[in-house]
Amino acid sequence: MTEQYENNNEDEISLIDLFAVLIRYRKLIVIGTLSVALAAFAWLFVLPKFVPSLNKKTFTVSYALKTERLPASVFNATGYDVLKSAVDYMQDPAVISECQKDFHIFENVEQAVNGGNFSVQSSNASDRITLLCKIPAEKENELNDFILELLKNTNYYIEDSAMQRINSLEENADKIIEQYGNLSLPVVWREKNEKSEIKTISVSVNCLEISSDIKTFKASHEKFVSEPILLSSVVDSGRRAIKFIIAAFAAFFIFVFTAFLLNAIENIKNDESAVSLIKKAWDEGK
Repeated sequence: MTEQYENNNEDEISLIDLFAVLIRYRKLIVIGTLSVALAAFAWLFVLPKFVPSLNKKTFTVSYALKTERLPASVFNATGYDVLKSAVDYMQDPAVISECQKDFHIFENVEQAVNGGNFSVQSSNASDRITLLCKIPAEKENELNDFILELLKNTNYYIEDSAMQRINSLEENADKIIEQYGNLSLPVVWREKNEKSEIKTISVSVNCLEISSDIKTFKASHEKFVSEPILLSSVVDSGRRAIKFIIAAFAAFFIFVFTAFLLNAIENIKNDESAVSLIKKAWDEGK
């Protein structure tokens, strides 16, 4: 019973000593913590307004683009995939560099593409392309012009490559119909899959169907890739609030530790036995 009382008493004394140290060095802890907190606040929230290099805000925006699908008969005859061609073109670093030469959106285009700061994703089910851009916040005004420039060049590219195939196919189909009537002909074409493997595809195409589908397609065709639709835009301030809280708490615990360290040093100085004990331990540790 006596031992339990003594242990409880020691715990109470230790707790009292703890608060005594905190109260004794309260100015050091409070002033030190506030000083670091103010410095962190100035660094994170005030200086970036005057020093652009410290402004680490990023602007993340995503767009949706709709691609026009070729008629099934034309696709079977040519193997030309508008969606895949558009995606491959739009994520080509050389194309991006050319489109952004007046805007300087990305410092290093290849790093932006490989690092995910500029990504082009597609959905075959909906013929939709999703563009995702992560750029410095100060480039926000130039981003829309860059996207429109990229879209314009993409449409030029698809229009040129696709319509060459379509016009040639239409011309050949009309000639066959004129000379031999409606025929179904075998067509063989190759495509490369995601593993860069070449796959050979053989299909049978109907000339009359192709000719009719192409004429219908041309009558309604405007552009292969639609105008961009904004899906979302987010400004990320680099988690400044979290960084500020971490800095303040870290400063508080550092100054509390410093207070206990100063208190321990002072106690050692006032205790001759403690001084000799530490000196002995130091000498033995050499």
